[in-house]
Amino acid sequence: MKTVKISSFLKERKIKLKPQAANCSGLQRIEKIDFSGKIYLSPVQTNTDMILVKSGDLVISGINVEKGALAIYTGEEDVLASIHYSAYEFDAEKIDIDYLKWFLKSNIFRKLLLKQTGSGIKKEIKAKHLLPIEIQLPSLKQQHEIVQQIQGVANYIEEVNRQIQQQAKYAEMLRQSILQQAVEGKLCEQDPNDEPASVLLEKIKAEKERLISEKKIKKQKSLPPISEEEKPFALPKGWEWCRLGEICQFVGGFAYKSNRYSKRSSNLIIRLGNVKNDRLLTEINPVYIDDVYANETDQYKINIDDILVTMTGTRGKRDYFYSHCITADDLSSYNLFLNQRVGCLRSIALILPAYLVKFLKSQTILVYIFATETGTANQGNIGSGNIMMIPLPIAPLKEQRRIVEKIDALFLLCDEFEHNISEAQRFSTQLMEAVLQEAFSVQEATKSAQVIEFHPDQTTPETELLAAARGKIREDTWEHLRKRALEIANEES
Repeated sequence: MKTVKISSFLKERKIKLKPQAANCSGLQRIEKIDFSGKIYLSPVQTNTDMILVKSGDLVISGINVEKGALAIYTGEEDVLASIHYSAYEFDAEKIDIDYLKWFLKSNIFRKLLLKQTGSGIKKEIKAKHLLPIEIQLPSLKQQHEIVQQIQGVANYIEEVNRQIQQQAKYAEMLRQSILQQAVEGKLCEQDPNDEPASVLLEKIKAEKERLISEKKIKKQKSLPPISEEEKPFALPKGWEWCRLGEICQFVGGFAYKSNRYSKRSSNLIIRLGNVKNDRLLTEINPVYIDDVYANETDQYKINIDDILVTMTGTRGKRDYFYSHCITADDLSSYNLFLNQRVGCLRSIALILPAYLVKFLKSQTILVYIFATETGTANQGNIGSGNIMMIPLPIAPLKEQRRIVEKIDALFLLCDEFEHNISEAQRFSTQLMEAVLQEAFSVQEATKSAQVIEFHPDQTTPETELLAAARGKIREDTWEHLRKRALEIANEES
């Protein structure tokens, strides 16, 4: 095994074109190279300097090379690429490009690069950083063998990751199934001794009228009765349909003026990006106001049990109408105030806020509300009037409590499931790094390249998340890689 500089088998192609020359050439440009090594071309003109890429060149992304963003351009016509890429002629008698690709994704390369640049892969990699690096280069025959063995493991890890992604989809589907069962009254058994929801709604109506007469809340427009066509399913005995506006007040947000923002204070504005499902992200781009401005806009102050909903997002993508019920913990550090396009639902009485916020996340509600979506080609909006019109299944109060408890218990199991999925994702990444570590560690020149040994006839159990990999890797090799993965994880932490 020889120690060589990367420049011994790569030579940078240094032909650069100014924007005018590049646009007049009529050549396509490289839009991106994905992490699988696929090149995407675009005819879009440029307003920046470009480099020329010829057929057979190795093209490397200076930003994402460690993720696999490199490829050989095989087209017949020359193409252009931005200066964030670099193009190289390479000596196929010295280097297997797939070997180089895997090497550039390894921790060994990252450490060598850090010595070269002093800032690692966060710095955009240019030819001046890459070419002087010295590496241990085995023979071309050994390179081919190593690539074949790495690719075998990579194929199985890819299958594992596909299974992991599928499991992640199942986790979300499971949550939605739980919510849908709850909404339809199928999650908990009904108790005939529970006070029916019809009585509950009459009590809420009376309380609402009292608050209006005492001028504590404003009288709202009457809402139309719910038609049979609006009822997507039959409810259990003791349940009732009602519109959200019958049991909640809606408070819209305020367009806080940026010129009145202050330095860090105890008064925090809650904007669209701060609200996700069941999460209040106060650390994301926080914006504060002083006590004077807070007093002026006191009617937009957020209280415990308020349900926040985001009302603007990307049209057609359902990346909004997130909801979160405010807790005492949310108010422990700041006074919170509603910004525009963040709505607030306040239950009038006798309805559990935890029950409401869970039902707002169900497919029944989401299908209804997003059918009312308006806006531009890119921006979607949900109106307060449509939110108040939502048909909502109401359970007896005692059953509401049982439903909330049951959902919380089942969601804890979902949380555990998703944690296991996340751990599996982390481990698959560490496993691949362990494989690369073994492949590119310095070997004796006389030793044959050997990364992984396979048992192709071994049956793989389908129930295990990592079975696709474990079933094909010799047990002692698997154990060795497992230890290396843990070592790498400890080193990175």
